[in-house]
Amino acid sequence: MNFDMRRDEQLYVPPIRLLNDQALYGDFFYNHPPASAWYFYGIGKLTGSSDLLLSGRLGVFLAWILFAVAVGGVVYALTRSGWATLCVAILSLLNELFLTQTGVGATNNFLPWPFAFLGLSLFLLALRNERRRSLLVALAGFLLAIAVCFKLSAVAFIPAVAVAAFLLPRSLALKDRIAQVAGPLLVGGLVGGAPILFYLVRDPQLFLAHVVRYHTGPHPQYWRLMSGDGEGGAMSLAQKVALAQEIWLAPAVAVALAALLAAALTLLARRADDTEAAPRMRMGELLVVAGVLLCSFALSFVPTPGFPQYFAPPLVCLPLAFGLLLEALGPRTLPLVRPILLSATLVVLAINAPRLGQYLGKAAHPQQWTTMRVHEEGVAIAERMQAAGVSGKVATLAPIYPLEGGLDVYAELATGPFAYRTADMTNPELAKYYKMTSPSTIEALFEKDPPAAFLLGFEEELEKPMRAFAESHGYVQSASLGFRDRYGVPILYLKPATPSGS
Repeated sequence: MNFDMRRDEQLYVPPIRLLNDQALYGDFFYNHPPASAWYFYGIGKLTGSSDLLLSGRLGVFLAWILFAVAVGGVVYALTRSGWATLCVAILSLLNELFLTQTGVGATNNFLPWPFAFLGLSLFLLALRNERRRSLLVALAGFLLAIAVCFKLSAVAFIPAVAVAAFLLPRSLALKDRIAQVAGPLLVGGLVGGAPILFYLVRDPQLFLAHVVRYHTGPHPQYWRLMSGDGEGGAMSLAQKVALAQEIWLAPAVAVALAALLAAALTLLARRADDTEAAPRMRMGELLVVAGVLLCSFALSFVPTPGFPQYFAPPLVCLPLAFGLLLEALGPRTLPLVRPILLSATLVVLAINAPRLGQYLGKAAHPQQWTTMRVHEEGVAIAERMQAAGVSGKVATLAPIYPLEGGLDVYAELATGPFAYRTADMTNPELAKYYKMTSPSTIEALFEKDPPAAFLLGFEEELEKPMRAFAESHGYVQSASLGFRDRYGVPILYLKPATPSGS
């Protein structure tokens, strides 16, 4: 609730308000699958809150709870060990990637992973359960598809599972695998994928233009042409490899991997010693996890530019790999790795202690939370406009602020700078699917529909045409709003009062 608001949230948070009376993709730009938009919208409706950023961050917090419960439930089901479950949960979830923008901001970057993890885990557990196999596999397919409805990169979990559905369990004939595993997996996947299928069937060209073609056309072209503004986009393979190393070998992750390796070596040593009957090693399940890992590794390097959140999928497999290895150790040997896991857990907690504790002082003061402050700042903008006697749309590339204040924004700018900054380089054939304007066309938009106010100060280069229009048309710069965010100090320009009788 206290993490600084990020630019990406200007895309994901506005639908909480916009979906009240506007259509996703058709009435405003949204370059991701639909589940995140409707999920945040649903959270807003359930809470009844007008605090948009708060609703979005609450949605991510609930995803964290689901992930923690899923990891705990699965690992305990495999190991029947409370201390092992706690250690694995901490080692898996407390890493640098999940505790920063990817896992904290109100975006779709964290939302798919609880569903992907639970879907993969249920699939493996279903292979062991003869009585409820078809039901569990169908549920696994449903959850894996839901993950893709949040973020397309979650598709990395599907190929290995789909192949395994025809090969496992080995005790079944092929026709029985198709009936009991592959078929239910497909049915569950179709049900879980309904949000994507709905938009894909209703208007496939519109959906693909937003979710696929934007990311393969104007988006990478924009990044190739710009020099970079500190967002950390990795364009070349070498840059992506360096970014992957930074994430996958970050201190907390490295400690977790070392603990995992120690558990694997303990398992190998135990089997070499062969002094007691060992639990059966479920190689088929380990191969499925390995297949998901390989696919996740490969797909992490596909998007261009590469951002940290694209390298999250392999980390999602970590708790399941832990669980399977610890299960294979068996109850007699498991205590041998207890000192290793406990030590690794303490190290990870120490590494992340500053990050985990940095906002504890604000916990008892909700009015100081970033989410609350952003809402108050939006309300202050609305009050400033009301006091000046102006009403109407606010032109801005930071729409969360006016939307928090109950104000209207332009549909062409309703989800931040992402369509706007690529509009002039978007192929006309593709541009017809987007509700957008550009730096070269925005003046014509304002001439036709003048804004009541401009909220600027966040994107200096992109805002130049907006600032020029405000200054050339007599908009009055309001007194300082008294706040700033990580992208700049907001400046409010108000429409000049219209003389009475004119």
